[in-house]
Amino acid sequence: MQAEKKAKSSQEQAIAAWVGLINQMRINNLIESLNLQDRNLDSAMESMNWALEKIEDLVVANRGGSKGVHGFIAEVAECGLENAQSLVRGDAPVMEWVNDNGPADLLRNGVEIQVKFVNAGGKFSLGAVAAHLEKYPDFLDSEGVYQIPKDHLYAVRALYEMPKEEAVKLVSSADGPSYSTWKSIHEFFDSSGFSIDDLEASKFEYSEVQKDTIADKMVREKSKLADESDRIKKDIYEEHKPTFHEGVKVVAVSAALEAGTAFALSVKRHLGGGKCIGGLTEDDWGEIAKDSGTGLVKGGIRGGAVYGLSNFVATPSAVASALVTASFGIADCASRFRSGELTEVEFIEFSEIACLDASVGALSSFLGQVIIPVPVLGALVGNAVGSTMYELGKDFYGKREAELLVHRALELEELGAELDDEYAACIFSLRENMSLYISLLGKAFSPNVASAFSGSIALATSLNVPDDEILHTREEVDDFFLN
Repeated sequence: MQAEKKAKSSQEQAIAAWVGLINQMRINNLIESLNLQDRNLDSAMESMNWALEKIEDLVVANRGGSKGVHGFIAEVAECGLENAQSLVRGDAPVMEWVNDNGPADLLRNGVEIQVKFVNAGGKFSLGAVAAHLEKYPDFLDSEGVYQIPKDHLYAVRALYEMPKEEAVKLVSSADGPSYSTWKSIHEFFDSSGFSIDDLEASKFEYSEVQKDTIADKMVREKSKLADESDRIKKDIYEEHKPTFHEGVKVVAVSAALEAGTAFALSVKRHLGGGKCIGGLTEDDWGEIAKDSGTGLVKGGIRGGAVYGLSNFVATPSAVASALVTASFGIADCASRFRSGELTEVEFIEFSEIACLDASVGALSSFLGQVIIPVPVLGALVGNAVGSTMYELGKDFYGKREAELLVHRALELEELGAELDDEYAACIFSLRENMSLYISLLGKAFSPNVASAFSGSIALATSLNVPDDEILHTREEVDDFFLN
């Protein structure tokens, strides 16, 4: 009977260990994916910083002159941003800045791109495109692409698709195109054989790549990249949450395993006394089927409960399985009590024993898994050793030992209450300190210079920075940086 009980306990904890392994693998994969996404965002920001450094060099060197530097800024900004958008998604960078004054300014996966940002002449950069095509007539034949400002391509496409009847109504003004602009755009496409599909919109508008506006634009794009990374991390989290499909799988496997164990134990029990398989009667097989069916139902309930408790109520899988086992044991005692098989005292005693047995199995499995860090195996070995020690000890302790255990349980209960109070006090203190720290951070990083200055002093003081190392006045700041 003891061997059967140990086998049953081992099977129960095997299910718990298996569910715990599934959960841990999913959590490990989640953490790894989130860390990878953090690295993706770092790579994207490095691409943006590279572009900002190159843009600063271009502005300092005034490359292209005051009227042409924005064209080079557009090339670098496009390269940095497109690569950043690929990197934040975990893809490889696709854009390369050529920077050799040749027919192509950028290469995207080997495809040549010529960037034209020209506002003069009112032709939305098309005049510059025509001039480049005249100089390099084979550029389009080699699958080259012309890139113009986003707002320019929008205007060109709108005029290109506009019927002449509507275009003649256009009135030239500073706020919009004229009929003559419409004519020049159509003449460009009609005379050059150039397709509007040969044009590509930049990620930037013309006004955004000027030397006094590009920094703000890149800051906004960095913020968008961070938002995109947050969205990806939310998707990663959703993908790694426990699912109904995985729960069904756990229920099915648990039911099958417990039913198989119940079948094997029931057959073994009916084969006692030298009886062979062929000697089992119809009644024997009926009882075996009943035991197997009960195991199937219990296994399904156990698998679903362990999966649910371990994923949604933050309960260790070994403890969750023990709770289910204890629940089954108490339910059985309640059934026997209602039928009159047990007295009230026996019902309480047997219920306590059921809970204690389940607790020993859970604790033993937990310790075994810690000592033998092999998935499932450690839990099985720990459960077997713990159950054996528990059964041996249970046969030898008497009334005095029981009284000592009760006294110890009361001591542990009192200690638990004390620890709860200490924990609550620690949490309260932590919240107060965190609230003060966040308040100091808000002042230190206030957009108001005076508030930020005084807030920085308060923050440094709270962090125990020596007073003689803190700059308290404008004069101390000037003296520190200028002398």
